Amino acid sequence: MNDKDKRTGLLLAALAAIFFGLSSITAKLASTNAGGNGISIAFYRNLSVLPVLAIILKVKGYGFKLTRKQLIALFFIGMTCGGLTAMLLYLSYEYISVGLTLCLHFTYPAIVALVYALFFKQKLTKIQGCSLLLACLGIWVMMFGGLEANPVGLILALLSAVAYSSYLIITDKSGIRELTGFKISFYNTLFGTVFLFIFGKIFGYSFGECRPAGWIWLFLTGLMVVCIGNVMTPEAVKRVGPTVTGILGILEPITSLVCSILLLNEPLTPRTLAGGLLVLVSAFLITLGDHKKSSAKES
Repeated sequence: MNDKDKRTGLLLAALAAIFFGLSSITAKLASTNAGGNGISIAFYRNLSVLPVLAIILKVKGYGFKLTRKQLIALFFIGMTCGGLTAMLLYLSYEYISVGLTLCLHFTYPAIVALVYALFFKQKLTKIQGCSLLLACLGIWVMMFGGLEANPVGLILALLSAVAYSSYLIITDKSGIRELTGFKISFYNTLFGTVFLFIFGKIFGYSFGECRPAGWIWLFLTGLMVVCIGNVMTPEAVKRVGPTVTGILGILEPITSLVCSILLLNEPLTPRTLAGGLLVLVSAFLITLGDHKKSSAKES
């Protein structure tokens, strides 16, 4: 791999993380301006950009054909990423700040490491063990170190991390990396949309009319998540690998936290800052440790 590809990969990974972080702000603005609930916001976000992805697949000649194995994998990816993760994140915004939500969401690297250790017999390294302890400490500081935030929102944010961890594990084990990012994003969004609609109807959530001002923020959110972030990330992984992409992913909660303070005037308590930093250090150490491990294997 040449230096140009590496630089492109680093740029794509950084931009994807920044766009993901910005999308949390537009999602909050969509919720404020559109009305509705976290499920309807996630549903309309997906629905608003599905035609864009379909046109891109058609124009670029990627087509819509999948093998049976790919279809099954993308079905579960859509449920866990395009459906559950988005739903839980947006529902948590109704109870706690965007910055706090994203900090808790970023416990997912520690959750992935724990799942691989428990169910796939991968031995935890010292760095991973320390990272898990830091993540747990960060969660404790934010949730129980003097409970200032709504516990429902905190639990929803943590469940979003569990859902996203499931998505990453399914992606890793399903062998769909050969698919283009646009195709993965299209089916992720399609199956996520179907899941959100069925889930919302079963549990009695309203899909009432979205106010015109809300559609602008919904479309911008979908554009940044589905058409930009979800497409850039697989391309970055191809060029610099998943661990480097994961390290640069730390820019997501940092972008979200800074923008939520500057643009949404959300409060930042010392407890939130301390707990968030512990979680981010945990995520950084795990991805850095994985990078060192993979580099040692290559040498």
